[in-house]
Amino acid sequence: MRRDSRQRLPKLCIVGLSCVQDSACTKRKCNILMAPPSKRSRQSPAARASKETDVKRLVNRYRSATSDELRAVLEKRTVLPYPLMRYHLGWEDRHGRSVKARGGKLLRPTLCLLSCDAVGGDWRRAAPAAAALELLHNFTLIHDDVEDASLHRHGRETLWTLWGEAQAINVGDGMFVLSHVTLLRLREQGFSPEQVLQAVHMLDQATLRLCEGQHRDLVYADEREIDLRDYLAMIEGKTAVLLAASSGIGALLGGGPGKVVQALSDFGRHLGLAFQIRDDVLGIWGDTDETGKPTGDDLRAGKKSYPVVVAFERGSAQDREALASLLADGDLSDAAVRRAYKLLERLDARQESERAAQQHVEAALACLAGLTLRPQRLQELEQLAHFAAQRHS
Repeated sequence: MRRDSRQRLPKLCIVGLSCVQDSACTKRKCNILMAPPSKRSRQSPAARASKETDVKRLVNRYRSATSDELRAVLEKRTVLPYPLMRYHLGWEDRHGRSVKARGGKLLRPTLCLLSCDAVGGDWRRAAPAAAALELLHNFTLIHDDVEDASLHRHGRETLWTLWGEAQAINVGDGMFVLSHVTLLRLREQGFSPEQVLQAVHMLDQATLRLCEGQHRDLVYADEREIDLRDYLAMIEGKTAVLLAASSGIGALLGGGPGKVVQALSDFGRHLGLAFQIRDDVLGIWGDTDETGKPTGDDLRAGKKSYPVVVAFERGSAQDREALASLLADGDLSDAAVRRAYKLLERLDARQESERAAQQHVEAALACLAGLTLRPQRLQELEQLAHFAAQRHS
């Protein structure tokens, strides 16, 4: 689309990328994706707390199995660089002393084990896959911190700031390999060589897509403007594909047939897109007390997140130039942040972003339609999808 024609696109299909890559899936859902969003209901604090409690309960059901598997593959490895891995995971301080481990969302392991459970499998046997997904996710975080020059993660100094970039890269590489070593422990749980090989293939394909997404992210950091389609391709790679692999691998190990495995993979992909778009909204408008980050932190850093890209799509040439100039420095003053806020608000960037996140939730739910799943687990998958677009932290 020519830049001069990007005027007011309130009905823009936010999964245009998927129409190319997953036409069979998207054609079934175009009526959902192009429909105007339903009016958002205002949740009471009690209702919000209840939903968040349900999700925490869901995560806690699978937490110990995932944590036990992670410790089984890491705790006995005492030589370097494994203590650095345990530091990154929040188990130890910089001197190797045990600390109370931070909880963490464990979204990927939870989605994996829940999907396994949903199709009728024994989710406890799939714990090595859940731990492998968490290790792979953390490998990406270690490298992300180096590439983004991030100084802190979860309130602690990032690994590279303590041990240097070279060591951080090495630790990340080691964690990547360890994720595969962990995944191969599925053989000890009685899974067939064919199932294990398919799980490895799915994980590796997701990792390649993830690297593609990270490449886009690094390239786009130097661009004044980003096209919405390009941004969606980037977050699909950086976030959604690993969630798709999580649900898909879980369904595979639970004994689900190919169509069910694909449907749950599609579910995870849309859930991941909703999760990332919501994360982008919270990065600008989130409550500091709930997110742990200053309100407007992403704007102050000049980050071109989903709402900003929406503003570029919807704004006039003058609007786009003003926004690009504000973000160019990458360390906005309070006055510049206020101007950027006003511009985003005028272009309805927040509302459009929330609409997009909700549309991906509806697409995720549509992927579950017609599947024969355990009723309680189906309900929990639906809760997880809604949580992705409505969470406050």
